[in-house]
Amino acid sequence: MKQKMLKDRVLTLRLPESVYQKVDYLAEQKWVSISAVVRNALRKELEENEDLFTDEYMKSQQHHFRAY
Repeated sequence: MKQKMLKDRVLTLRLPESVYQKVDYLAEQKWVSISAVVRNALRKELEENEDLFTDEYMKSQQHHFRAY
């Protein structure tokens, strides 16, 4: 059986040690991975700024999108 490819992208971040320690602490408190904490924070930020992603904006930025 062929497995479907996920459309996830790998993102590498450089964080100050103090920020990393806080993210690590949150992950331990919530019993999740550090990646899950970062993903949730990104989702929250995107939701809070949803008004920036209008159809007009997305069309105006299409030239930045990859063709493949």
